[in-house]
Amino acid sequence: MSASSEPIAAIADDPRAVFLARMARALHRAGIATDALEQTLTDVANAIGLEVQIFALPTQITIAVGPFLNQAQTIMRLEPGQINLRNIASLNDVYDELREGKIDYRTASARVEAIDTRPTMSVFWQIPALALVAIGVGILLGAGVREITVAGFIGLATGVIAVIADRNAVVARLFEVSAAFVGALIVAAFAHIFGPTNIYISIIAGVVVLLPGYSLTLALHELANSNLVAGVARLGRVLSILLALACGAFLGFAVIGPSLLTTGDLHMHAVEGRWWIFASVLMAVGLAIDLNSRLRDFIWVFASCFFALLISHLLTGTPVHNIAAFASAFLVGIVANLAARFFRLPQAVMLVPALLVLVPGSLSYESVLFAFQHNISSALTFAANAGFAAIQLVAGLLLSQLVFPTSALHVRPGISGMR
Repeated sequence: MSASSEPIAAIADDPRAVFLARMARALHRAGIATDALEQTLTDVANAIGLEVQIFALPTQITIAVGPFLNQAQTIMRLEPGQINLRNIASLNDVYDELREGKIDYRTASARVEAIDTRPTMSVFWQIPALALVAIGVGILLGAGVREITVAGFIGLATGVIAVIADRNAVVARLFEVSAAFVGALIVAAFAHIFGPTNIYISIIAGVVVLLPGYSLTLALHELANSNLVAGVARLGRVLSILLALACGAFLGFAVIGPSLLTTGDLHMHAVEGRWWIFASVLMAVGLAIDLNSRLRDFIWVFASCFFALLISHLLTGTPVHNIAAFASAFLVGIVANLAARFFRLPQAVMLVPALLVLVPGSLSYESVLFAFQHNISSALTFAANAGFAAIQLVAGLLLSQLVFPTSALHVRPGISGMR
């Protein structure tokens, strides 16, 4: 906190407070986690000489400006934000220009408002993006040609459902249910026409971008940082997504029949180096589109995905394979923080794509599929592994923040500007 603030009657009375409030809303809508959001806004407030108290939740932000017991407040009710790397990077650019004296607070506020309200990338790009990610995941999982093909079709179908959901509120509420249901139908149709196809690999690779592994990691990260309300709320969202995916799969099995659960006995095989690199490229391109990354940031998205996959792959065959998730998250966090510090990149540009390829969401959903098969032992094992891997990821991220601390934006102290 800064002690230089004077009492104001309303947020609108101080351009710095207006700038901070609009920055808070824009960062939240761009998908910044609540604990990182509070820390980043506090750092920005200190840099611009504003005394504030900030309380953030996945659906709300409260900002109080001014000295204790003499504050002006604003409360913003928001929908949970979706990761938007383009907006995060643009907000970082606005902050840098303000810090360097190129713009004043009023101009910065207007710029932030424009970023917050500008249209995102066309939702139609989700169709090829989700297909690319699904194919890449299928290759990395060592699936066969049939499973990879089915995963690609499920990814395409999920993208089409996303386009419809963008225009229909009912479909939007049932997005995960619809995607899992259609995925089950696609597997059944393909297996009927072309022969046995493994359901687990096909569906998991096809809907991988919907799996809440990243949200689970964020929830545990918030709980570890004593952000209890936000962490519990996000954890509830994780469970609701898994339940929705389970309901969709159950509807598919109810229509097709339980025999689908035993379709295709897939034996995993080693992935050749060239195919491993090809899969990494597909995932990077798909995630860059899905996360609405700027074109010039694609190289950083690709680098983060490739580095995360490479580290995870190399550690699998070492004596530390039991804590591979922890070591991978720690190294990924260090690299993301170093890039933020030395290349003036927002931390999320490199950290979010890396985490998305590390998070254990597929294990969580696979446990649901095994439960439908009445294989409770395997279901509990996969669920426990998913939880343990998520805890390792959080521990690795926390340690990386201790070694090289950074914030969501490339925040520097000391901004001079007009009130």
